[in-house]
Amino acid sequence: MPDLKTLYDIRQSLHKVPEIAFGEVKTQEIIINELKEFTSLVLTRFEPTGLLYEHSTGEGEYILFRADMDALPITENTGCDFTSEHNGFMHACGHDMHITILIGLIQYVVKNNLKKNLLFLFQPAEEGEGGAEKIIKTGVFNKYKIKSAYALHITGAYKTGSIAVKQGIMLGIPQEFNVEITGKSSHVATPQKGIDAFLAGMSFYQEMMTLIAKRFPAQEPILFHIGKASAGTVRNIIPETCTFEGTFRCLKTEVKQKIINIMETVAESVEKSHEVAVKISFLCSYAPVDNDENLTNHFVKNIPADIVLHQAETSMIGEDFGYFSQLFPSVMFWLGTNSTEDLHSSKFLPDEKSIDVALEIYKCILQQD
Repeated sequence: MPDLKTLYDIRQSLHKVPEIAFGEVKTQEIIINELKEFTSLVLTRFEPTGLLYEHSTGEGEYILFRADMDALPITENTGCDFTSEHNGFMHACGHDMHITILIGLIQYVVKNNLKKNLLFLFQPAEEGEGGAEKIIKTGVFNKYKIKSAYALHITGAYKTGSIAVKQGIMLGIPQEFNVEITGKSSHVATPQKGIDAFLAGMSFYQEMMTLIAKRFPAQEPILFHIGKASAGTVRNIIPETCTFEGTFRCLKTEVKQKIINIMETVAESVEKSHEVAVKISFLCSYAPVDNDENLTNHFVKNIPADIVLHQAETSMIGEDFGYFSQLFPSVMFWLGTNSTEDLHSSKFLPDEKSIDVALEIYKCILQQD
């Protein structure tokens, strides 16, 4: 196995330099520096920061392992002695751990000269910028026959030494959106001269919630949420604009499209009834993480005996590994990490011993697959 103390040092170096989507320059430098001694690896770079390492023993099928690289615009509040040196940014989703685990796996594979065809992807921009889809669209994977793909995500929901996984859809489809409504401002004393964009915005939201409740069965998992709303400038002026920043979540592609259609229909209705202009911008969206049934069964049967296995629940969290799960038989699992705080918290500080656990699991995959 790789030197775990050295891996912990790598993780701490990564933790100090969190970088957001497609800006993972120092992160990329650390990865390349740690792997430069392994000259047998074939490296493919993706602009601006993605890295794909190939370990090949000749013709045949490949196994793909993926780690995401980016951080979040969150000010760290862990109090650890390797805290973020990039003010206002933090590895609050644990991607520094994911990177370290993949580096450790590569070290193990090369030093032991494993007779396997393997791909190791360090993927930028998982956090809302669709890095996976952009790399897939380069066509780089078309030249490989990939028989399976694996990824993990750390979580504070389970203890170190445990994992959680399930067959089928484990993580749902997120769809981010903005809504901009434009009316006409006027003094509140002369409302007949204005068109209240805020009132139109409330109608949009209420109608969306009503139609989602009516158009889908109660057992269909759907979340529709406005996280940020803004309207008006001062208290005595009718708002000219109203903007919403929101997201909806579901589990099926056809449900996603139906919600989009409803939003567009509601926008047209609000335009007519309130005499406003409504613009909807659909932003980042991911495919669901859909764990292959046979591969998941095989994975579960072959994890180390000392690992505590939990049945994961389907979650509305989005993860762009979903794009890989649409292309290749895939497994993604939650890796427990003993943190009292969880993902995206400014106090999230995972247990580094979970690195050891992940490497043991990945070793078993390589021995059995």
